[in-house]
Amino acid sequence: PLNEHVYLSRVLLELTKLKPSLIPQAIVLAVSGMFEDFMPSLTTTARDNLGHWLSFHLTNTDYQWPKSYWEHWAPYAAIDQRNSRGDFVAVALWSMATLSPEGPETVARECLPAGTSLVQSVFLNHKRSNVDVSSTETDLINRIWDTSEDPDSIRQHIISDELLESYGSTIRSIDDNVDNSMSQPKVWWRTRLATRALFHPVSRENTRMISLAEKAWKKKASADGDNDMEDEHPAEDGRDETEDILADLSDAIARFKPVLLAAVARDADAYDSEATGKVDDDKLLMAGEVSILSEIGSLVSAWDSTAIFSLIECLMKNQIVSSLAVATWALCDNADESTNVSPQWWKVVSLAVNKAITDALSKVESSSTDLGGGIGMIIDDGGANDGVDSTEADVNRLDEALKAAVPILKYSLERACHLLSTTNSPKKIPIAAADLAEGMKRLSRAALFQLSSLALSPSPTLTLSNLQRGLMSIDADGEKLASACQAVECDGEQEKKLLQHVAFSVEKLF
Repeated sequence: PLNEHVYLSRVLLELTKLKPSLIPQAIVLAVSGMFEDFMPSLTTTARDNLGHWLSFHLTNTDYQWPKSYWEHWAPYAAIDQRNSRGDFVAVALWSMATLSPEGPETVARECLPAGTSLVQSVFLNHKRSNVDVSSTETDLINRIWDTSEDPDSIRQHIISDELLESYGSTIRSIDDNVDNSMSQPKVWWRTRLATRALFHPVSRENTRMISLAEKAWKKKASADGDNDMEDEHPAEDGRDETEDILADLSDAIARFKPVLLAAVARDADAYDSEATGKVDDDKLLMAGEVSILSEIGSLVSAWDSTAIFSLIECLMKNQIVSSLAVATWALCDNADESTNVSPQWWKVVSLAVNKAITDALSKVESSSTDLGGGIGMIIDDGGANDGVDSTEADVNRLDEALKAAVPILKYSLERACHLLSTTNSPKKIPIAAADLAEGMKRLSRAALFQLSSLALSPSPTLTLSNLQRGLMSIDADGEKLASACQAVECDGEQEKKLLQHVAFSVEKLF
């Protein structure tokens, strides 16, 4: 069952309360054994599920966990190079921060031992560097969030030549010698400036919560006798308790949508006018959308997956970024290595696939009731066309859903396979390669489930065979998708085996 892990989590929690002198020790020994002996062999999903379960369990048992285990685990999380044990510890602590209203402050104060390096390596190392905010950006933040200026006025300001002379000229230049220069951050300086200003509450909240976590960490260490970690400049919490950042941002994104779109269009026009040769307009605009997502990704805390998923969904809902742009950003299309790809990339792409399918089906529904003037009518034909018409309508719905989802799925599989091929490891499977392989399988299952539940389930006549025929008609059946994975060339033996395994799984699934 899909919710079996939730049931097991509750059972273990109740057993802990029922047998407090027996079950906790058994859980500690079991987790310790898995950490030492099995963690590197677990899939990304299994490892993350174990981390989420541990965070849930500790949150509901007053964070009771042996201090020695945290101290033993700390070095794995502090290593610069990613490793499965360090990822498990980070996921558990990030999940605990998500479950608490105070975020990482609670984890530092209530869960971790005094002076532990885990606060530094898991939370503080992910804070933004203290880059001075320009006066231009400060002014734009004030106009959006403090004075609630009219969006059209801000739109005119963001595309104005005055802004180019006062701010853009200091950071903007096109380097014709760099490949794919349309992806360079300086090309999209207006877009990034507008994005940072619009999403300033996220950056401010990130800074606030990290500062409180650092303060709690140093205070706890000082109380434990480590005077070297005394907090000389305690952070002040000036947050309004009634503030709902995600709700406020949802309203602001809809209101200031013209500002972001105008910034993207202006940056694209500037690049197009200076670039040599013909520029693909679709790719150029997608690069602008990716720049918005990249800027938001740098503002949101690494542990706050809820915020990043919510903001991405809101941007797609307001048609500021496309589903394909979300997939492009999640798989770091402008990078040649897999090191910067999040282990959760497939969840982001799955969200994009779901949105693409939903939008496609909504357009089908609206077109079936719209007579051209925007007025829908319900026509009672007395049941004369029941059966034939409904079947044709269902097939049309399925076709449109496939046309929307398959390009994203194809791109994601091909891109992930390419990234996997670059890891080149002769012996052990790199953790980034394992993440990509697991992500491709999870994404394929998610896409198939969404197509089935959204396009097939509402229909009383269509079955999985209709879905398979639809996939074959657009060269997206299991054999074609598997051949795309097998066509990727790589030197590493482990990567070849992973690609073959992914190809087999995809072919069998579709």
